[in-house]
Amino acid sequence: MKGRLRTVGVKTVVRLMLWAVGIAVVVGFINYHYTLSGIKQQYAENFHLRMLINYEYTRRVLSDVYVQVTNNVYYIESTLDKPEGHMAAMERIVRNGNRVHSCGMNFVRNYYPQKGERYCPFAWRNPENREEILTEEKGNQDFNYLNSLWFRSVVEGDTCLWSDPFYDGYDNTTALAAYMVPIHDAQGTPVAVLGADVSLDWLTSKLAETDSAYNVQSPRAVQLMGLKSQSYIINYDGKFITHPEAEKRLEGMFFNHVLGDRMGVKTQLERRIKAGLQSSNETEESYKFNGERCYFFYTPLKYTGWIMVTVVPCQTIDMLAVMYVLKQTAFMLLGMLLLVAVVFIYLKYRFRF
Repeated sequence: MKGRLRTVGVKTVVRLMLWAVGIAVVVGFINYHYTLSGIKQQYAENFHLRMLINYEYTRRVLSDVYVQVTNNVYYIESTLDKPEGHMAAMERIVRNGNRVHSCGMNFVRNYYPQKGERYCPFAWRNPENREEILTEEKGNQDFNYLNSLWFRSVVEGDTCLWSDPFYDGYDNTTALAAYMVPIHDAQGTPVAVLGADVSLDWLTSKLAETDSAYNVQSPRAVQLMGLKSQSYIINYDGKFITHPEAEKRLEGMFFNHVLGDRMGVKTQLERRIKAGLQSSNETEESYKFNGERCYFFYTPLKYTGWIMVTVVPCQTIDMLAVMYVLKQTAFMLLGMLLLVAVVFIYLKYRFRF
């Protein structure tokens, strides 16, 4: 009798194990097939949020520059009759603005005859000692700005704007962008352009820091396959405003690195970016970026004419999603095996086989 019970118990356990394995395989396949795309979408939303965090950080940096400039407009306009105080105002803007690289004020032709045809008080941080603020009167000697497009746009348009990126006139290597506002006389006529510069090299390094922090969160993709997400700021035409490779900054074109899988896909991407639109449902369309299949996450930076783009290799999101689904399936299989073990122990002690 005991032998028969032992045989029945063993057969029962074997059947339970086979059923458990079969159910685990079927459920695992269904779970993998039907939930993988949803999990990928969740990870894509996570990268979208990371892109927006980068956006908010960059916006705050640009906002700091904006605040430093606008907070000094009233004082400067009320003291236009005292040009000897302008240099101190430029120095104050640079000193108080942690993100301000340099600051200058460019006056219209012969506004101060005693200063010459062109007059521009200018202050900048000493690159070797950021606590030291250097000053200089620029204009007549080496800085003919009167016919420059940026100067005429602000004065003639009586408007505030961000400049196109340019290189620092002192070292010709530091990439800068300036926020510019018109300065008005007592009659409300624009008579000068006040501009504060932010370093795009510094902004590039900060984006690289946040990218590194995010890439650490997907170490398998980075270590095993060398897959890394990368954030850029480009203008609406696709020119790189920031890039980890200095030679591509202000020179390289983002769209030159992009290939679409279907006819017209790249053109549609260019149109969306030039229209200043934000990306959505990013995993529905992939592109080849430098030969690597990637998803693009992008959003416009308000008031700048720039776009922030985060490029994420498709395999990074695929790997994260697959690992998540496999982990869930493994937990389910483990649960099945534990159930079989419990039943086996119960039968063993119940029937003493």
